[in-house]
Order: sequence, then C-alpha cells, then structure tokens
Amino acid sequence: MDKDANSTGGPISGRARIPGALSTPGADHDRPGYRPAGPPAGRASVGRAGSPVTGSASVPSGRATVGSASVPSGRASVGGAPVFGGRATVGSASVSVISSSGGVPETGDGEGKSSIGKRAKRRRRRNITIASIAAFIMIAGIGMVAGTYYFDQVALPDDISLDQSTTIYYSDGVTRMGIIGENRTVLAFKDIPVDMQHAVVAAEDNSFYTNDGVDYKGVVRAAWNNVSGGDRQGASTISQQYARRWADLEGVTYARKVREAVIALKLNQQYSKDEIMTMYLNIVYFGRGAYGVEAAAQAYFAKPAKDLKTNEAMLLAGLVKNPEGSGRGSPFDPNIDKVESQKRFKYIRDQMVQLDFVKEAEADTRMKFPDNVITPAQARDRAVQAQNLNRPEGLIIHHVLGEVSQLKDPRTGQLLYEDTDPEDKKNFDKIRNGGLKIVTTIDKDIQPIAVREASRNKESNMDKQPPNLQAALVAVEPGNGGVKAYYGGDSGSGCDYASYYVDPVLGTGQESCGGGHPPGSTFKVYTLATALMAGYSIDSMWDGVPRDFPGRTAAKKNQVKNATEGVEPECHSGSGHWCTLEEITVQSLNVPFYAITLKLTPARVIDTARAAGIRDMWATVQGQNQPQRMDLTKLKGSDVAPKYFQEEVGFGQYPITVLDHAGGLATIAARGTAFKTHFLKEVWTGGTKTYGEILKGTRIPGFTEQMADDMAKVLTGVPVHYGLKSPYTLAGKTGTWQLGNTTSNAHAWMGGFAPYDPGKKATGLAAAVWVGNVKDEQPIKDYKGNNIIGGKLPGPIWNDFMSAALAKMNMPKLKFPKAPMTGDKEGDGISPTPAIPGDPNFPGFPGGPGQNPTQANPGPTRRR
Repeated sequence: MDKDANSTGGPISGRARIPGALSTPGADHDRPGYRPAGPPAGRASVGRAGSPVTGSASVPSGRATVGSASVPSGRASVGGAPVFGGRATVGSASVSVISSSGGVPETGDGEGKSSIGKRAKRRRRRNITIASIAAFIMIAGIGMVAGTYYFDQVALPDDISLDQSTTIYYSDGVTRMGIIGENRTVLAFKDIPVDMQHAVVAAEDNSFYTNDGVDYKGVVRAAWNNVSGGDRQGASTISQQYARRWADLEGVTYARKVREAVIALKLNQQYSKDEIMTMYLNIVYFGRGAYGVEAAAQAYFAKPAKDLKTNEAMLLAGLVKNPEGSGRGSPFDPNIDKVESQKRFKYIRDQMVQLDFVKEAEADTRMKFPDNVITPAQARDRAVQAQNLNRPEGLIIHHVLGEVSQLKDPRTGQLLYEDTDPEDKKNFDKIRNGGLKIVTTIDKDIQPIAVREASRNKESNMDKQPPNLQAALVAVEPGNGGVKAYYGGDSGSGCDYASYYVDPVLGTGQESCGGGHPPGSTFKVYTLATALMAGYSIDSMWDGVPRDFPGRTAAKKNQVKNATEGVEPECHSGSGHWCTLEEITVQSLNVPFYAITLKLTPARVIDTARAAGIRDMWATVQGQNQPQRMDLTKLKGSDVAPKYFQEEVGFGQYPITVLDHAGGLATIAARGTAFKTHFLKEVWTGGTKTYGEILKGTRIPGFTEQMADDMAKVLTGVPVHYGLKSPYTLAGKTGTWQLGNTTSNAHAWMGGFAPYDPGKKATGLAAAVWVGNVKDEQPIKDYKGNNIIGGKLPGPIWNDFMSAALAKMNMPKLKFPKAPMTGDKEGDGISPTPAIPGDPNFPGFPGGPGQNPTQANPGPTRRR
C-alpha cells in the first residue's frame, strides 16, 4: 500500500459535477412543445386576487392587508425576483374582515342565521364559503409574503452536483472491477435517449417544455389542504421534483411547496430545459436501489441507458411515481403487479401520442408493453456482481481504497478525501459517492489466472484438497512495484490470507482480518543477499550438519536442525560439512543459515529484507496473547533485533505477508532496485486525471546488480530440484514451517521470479504463494495424507501460475545474466580431505615445508 501521495491538481470535490447539457443552437426547435430558452418580456401575475364581498374590499396598490394589519409598501412576490424578464407578483391581495352586520361574523361561528327561507340558507352557505376563502387567502397571503424572503435567501450552489457511484477499474482503465457508493452513474445529456426524456415528460410533467418550473395549482392545493386538513398531495413539475430531491425537502406542507417552487423557478432561470432534464434523470429514484436512469436501465433491463428502446423507457418513466410501493417494489413493476404496470404504461402511451412524441401510426410497433424486465432477484445478483465485493477482487478493492484514502493535498498536507459529518465524525464519502474513476495496477488477464490457480476449482492444484487448507497468491511487477494479481481468499468480506487492509471507505479503518505467516526458508533469499553483501561468494563453503550454537544445544534439546533431520546433506564434496552457499540454499539447510545470521547479526538480515520491501513482521511479545506487528517502515533492524527477533529470522520463523514477500522478490528480480508495492495506478475526477502512480526506485544499500545475478544463478536450481518444469527460466525458493514441536507442517511457501530486462521488453514477474490453514493451525496434509512442503503443493501452484501468466503477457523467453561470482570470503565449512603428513625431503609437497594449512588441505575443487 503506497503511503506516499501526490496530486497533479488541487483538492478534489467529493461530489461529481453533472456533465454539461447545453443545447446545440437550433437543436430544440423541432421538439414538440419547444419553448425558447430566452426570457419573454412582460409581467407574470400569479395569484393576484381581489374578491368582491359584502361591503367593499379595497386592494391598495402594492399593499397586502390582512385584517387590520398592513404590510409595508412593496410587492409581495415569490422571491421578489424577475422571472423571464417580468415580475411575478403573487398574493398582492387585500382581505378585509367582514363585519357581523355583513352576515359573516369575525368569529366565523354562524351568528345572524335564519331558520326560515331558502334565501337565508343560500346567504349562510355563501358567507361560510367566503369566510373559508378569506381564511385561506389570509394564510396564503402571509406565506406569499414570506416567499419574498425565500427567494432572496434560497441560493443555488455554483456547482449543482450529485452523489454518484465510484468505479474501480483494472489497469487498462477500461475493464470495470467493481462499483461502490450510491447506485448512480451520471450521464451527459447526449447519452440519454430522447425517448427516455419524452417518456418522463409524458408521465410526470406534460408542460415541462413550456412551464417556468412551477405548478401553481399544486402549490395552492397543497396550501389549502394544509389549512383544511385534507390530503397532503399535489402534483409537481419535473423542476419541482428535482428541487425537492436536490434540497432534501420532505413532506407536502405549504412551506415545502413554496421553497420547492422558489428553487424550481431559479433553476429555470439559470439552466436550460435540457440541463434540467439531465439533472433530473440523473437524480430521480426508480426503485431497486437505482438512482438515475443509467442505474435504472441496468436494474430493470440489464443494459446501459443509451440502449433503451422506446417501450423500455416508458416503463422506467412509469416507476418514478411510486418506486417502492409498500416495500416489495413498485406496483408499476410488472414483476410486482402486472395489471397496474400495464395501466400505467397505457397512460404514458396515450400521453406520448397526445403530446406528439410518437405518431399514432407508430404506437403499436414502438410502444408494446415490454416483456424483458428482469426480476428483482436477478437485479440484486447483478448489483452484487457489479460491486464485486463478494468475489476475490473485493479484497483488491479494499486495498486500493485504503491507498486512495491516504492521498494528501500537496499544498496543505491534509488528507484529500477526508470529510466531517454533522456529528463531527470523520468519513470518506468523497471517495464512496464522489463518482471517482479509480484505476488499479491489477492486470485483467493475469488476475483470473491467479484466482484459477490458488482457489478451489477443477483446474487448480487445490482441487480435492482437505477443507482446512487455504492458499494465497500475489504477483508484483519488478521495476514498478505494482500488484498485477492478488488472491487472498474467495470474498472481500472474508479474511485476507495474503495480507491485511486498512479501508476507512467501506471498512472500519482498522486492520482487517488477516496478516502474516511464517515464511520458512523462502526468507533465506534475504539472508543470502546479506551474505553476498558481506563478501561471501555463492561457492563459499559451509557446514550443513546440525551442531551446537550458543544457547541452542543438544543438551538443551533445542539444537538447530535441518528439515531433513537425521539425514546428512548431499553436497558435491561428498560431505555435509563442506557445502557451497549455493548448495545450502537449494537444499534449504537451516543450520548454515543460522550460522550466517549469527555471524552477520539478525539486524543486518532484517535491514536487507526491509530495504527489499518487507514492511511488517510479527513478533512474540511478552504479556501479549497474540503476535504483535512490527512496522518496519518505521523501525530499522537494530530497533527490533535482538529484542524481538533473534537468529531464527535467518530461516524464516517470524511471520510476514504474502504481499510483502512478493514485493521483496520483485526487488531481487529487478536486480536490487526496490519500488513500493502498491495497488493504485490512477485517480480520475470528472474526466481529469488527478493522481498518477509515483515510481521511485531505491537500491538495497550495498547490493549490486552482480550480486543479484549470483542470486539468480542459485535460485534457478530450486525449481529444478523439485521437478517444476516451465517453458520459462524461473528462479524460486521454497519454504516450510512446522506445527509447534511436532514433525508436521503448518505453513508452506514457494516464491520467485522471471528474468527482468526492460531493454529486451521483458518486464518480468515475481510471485509468492502460501498454503496453510483456514482457521486454527493444524497439520497441513494433501488429499493423499502426505505432509505438504513448499515444493509439493505451493510449488506447482506457483509454477503453473508463472507459466500461464508469462505466456499471457507474451513475455520473451530470456535467460538470467551469467553469474559473475562476486565475493571472496570463506564460510565455516570443514573440508572432508584428511591432512597429509609432510615429507621434509620434498619441499612444496602437500603438508611439507613452505605450505600453509589451507594449501595442505585444499579440499574438493569448487564449482565455478
């Protein structure tokens, strides 16, 4: 996980801008009901009322009189702002309270009623009606005056934008890996079919193209119902619906209607009809968790919105009226209620014909009721698959989101996407709902190979293996550090067996379930590199036979032993006491590697590993029930060794992650140049790249390319030793770690790499494979009951993956450079050749005068 951050731009908004929907000049003129975008001249008077009642009701110009209270001079207008060049005067009315002598008392309780005569009854009904209207106008007038304040104070944002889904892609930037956040993808106007636009106009707002954004009848109806206690309902225009959703207005009170109307009016002043339609169709809810027409098209027809047919668009438009129903789903969804769905569809059909959106002659062919609506269950399955969190790639998504969350604004040093909610809690909603395009380093062709080889399926070596077994595989690109493939388990909601993630976007922001495993002898690659840097050559001689070391003796029953306990190493010399550094590596002998670590110190070995890319190592800490993670990005070797890590680090006792190990092997493959292992390649916001991966190589201090070539020569012998055949030259190392004090194993590994030579278009590849237990540690045995070692199950998984991945990458079949045989120091080996007594008569004869002990006992010839 790349903890550095960089941005090519400033702070990125967490909300995605609606793509511009500016109309092409002249493009709308053929649209039925088209209205020019320019403001018409004139005065729009809305709701001006003067009611002749008993007595006289004066309407002074510019004054709204309520009872005996006067409103200061000025127009009572909705917003007091120009609407299309005129002034909308709403409620400029005077209401005089009728005196009791006029027949309608101020109290409205029916004084002056007569018990006889139809004339008196008619007068009574008339007066009650007038009183009711007066009360309504009185309340409405107050609201209209308040509307002036609304219009002046309610402001539209400079950037009207929507929460929308963030999409994660493979490294090609085209192939989608997963979607997170609100199920919405914002479309530009040009990508929304005209039939979809017409269908929603027919269903929701017949006068959309001619109105100024407000349904005044609906406002009055809501006001009256609010006063009278009637049903709180009332149709709204498309502009009002958008305003309601954008401003999160709830209920159907008069106050909400006024505010909704104000926003709708302002929207129509500042935006074209095409822009409003675009914004509306990107925000409206269609049910099935789908916000916006793109998500709806996928949720109901499993296709993108641009491919919708006329009848499909009509059905979607019909859902807007009641997208959820009683909770089961929209009653206009044919899977929920086909009869109601057909009724709604017919209504929209008739409206589209009436509005001349579709000719009657074409109606029967273009507007048949669709029979291809997928079921809610199918929609849910597709949504889960789109998110990809319940697949192996879900773990990748967690890792890359963790990296995105740590990006910083280079100007302030603050986290770029961190936000604070109203309760003062930190969140990363700017990532989840910001409509970002996040491009990973994962190769779309190599990832399926990793999943195939490491998961349980008929094509994998894991097929038919006991259920307690679990595998993990990570591949990293040398000279880059990008993770090319990652398999840490079958689901993003499960444990990560290849590492752990810290994801504050979809997770808690704490370390996930997962972690490291003892790497066993695969860790010897770092011990080997340390020995080469110390001046030992790969043909230096070492004693591979078990023996006592300080603190670890046979008497204490803790003597260091090899995996092949009781069997003397088979070295070229014929003696296990006289083995080359190359031989002890290929045969994975623990004893000489313990001796090397003792001589060079555990701290030096750890420093080599951390320089190569090992970022975490777990140690047993007194007083702690569980191993504790040591952050090697902050702690150097002398900080943790020998306090936490002793000489056993030289042959892999202490857990590390598969991810880190693959990165470390990639460093060796790149001949000693390390790049931070990472998942994040690019971040795009609104079509602009706002982050690109930072590639900064750092050499392992003191480790030369010639030493790397020596290591490659040694490690190419390991796959051969285990009979692993590939069309490519591969270097690798096996490893196994036992289960407690038993003779069984609990962890088995194989890791390695292919030749890296950018000059020959060979980017190479490094990979690490671990096999262990799903839960509690127990003996790992194959389906035949045999103990699993590094070369027997992890080995074939690694070999098959590397061979298939390199072929898919069209990798050139290169050899590693010839080993230059660096170093000249000798090891602690004991020569098997007996000393020969010197003959004083033959000076120079072995053992005679003039010969030093080494010349007298040269031992077997070394292999160069």
